[in-house]
Amino acid sequence: MTAFGLGPMPGTDLAQAADVVLSETVLPHIPQLPERSVGADAIGRTAALLEIPIGRGPRGWRVAARKRGDADRMARDLDGLEEAWHGKVDTVKAQLVGPFTLAAEVEMPNGHRMITDAGALRDLTDALLEACTEHRCDVAARFGDVVLQLDEPLLPEVTAGTLRGTTDYETIRAIPEPQETLQRFGEHLLHTPQLLDATPWITVDPRTCDKDTLAKLLDQGTRIAIPTMAPRELYRVFDDLQINPAQTRVDVYAEPAETLVGTAANYRAAREMAEELSMEV
Repeated sequence: MTAFGLGPMPGTDLAQAADVVLSETVLPHIPQLPERSVGADAIGRTAALLEIPIGRGPRGWRVAARKRGDADRMARDLDGLEEAWHGKVDTVKAQLVGPFTLAAEVEMPNGHRMITDAGALRDLTDALLEACTEHRCDVAARFGDVVLQLDEPLLPEVTAGTLRGTTDYETIRAIPEPQETLQRFGEHLLHTPQLLDATPWITVDPRTCDKDTLAKLLDQGTRIAIPTMAPRELYRVFDDLQINPAQTRVDVYAEPAETLVGTAANYRAAREMAEELSMEV
């Protein structure tokens, strides 16, 4: 059982964010500071790692002719974190956007989303897989063990076929079974609003999700990461599902707040909940 932040944090100061992560979380994560500039968001940071050049287009991210000037931002961030965390951590969580959300957010040169073209989706997935492997190796060389988190916020729309095209006349086909593609990325935490069958480790709010699907996942041995809540709320759900908490692997994640001070408080609450659950299970 562990506790961690999801990645995004308020502010623009990496050193301050790194200090909060180190002092308030059990599993430190690489801070994402989207307020710093264009390209500092999750899509921009992930795209910068790819061999496929991706830059800003008229509507958002688009395949470009050459790589962006800030393509080395991640490496510079890791240099700063290595200096700040040297000798203090042995496991770090890295966050990247998953292939389906990335393909839904990045346009081809013709203006259509990459997810609309099977070949483009395959090429992007292959490039992301290569970048992911290199990123994990880089982080591991600096800190030790690496936990990978794949962010797939658009996965529900991808699997349901409800993504909007770039024109009113474009229909984007559904991809109802993304598991095989996601499994190519090896062991990882899947952060998505959708409960996906045959997923080893996934974020979920047990208070609001579909209880039958959650019960099925837990029966399969899925490890879950839940938002901070009163432990009695979790046990109430487990009682309703007739699930034994002692046989369930549960982690706790914290959402960022509007300020770094608020984020630190959220991280502390997640850590304290994980500690309480560890004592009760």
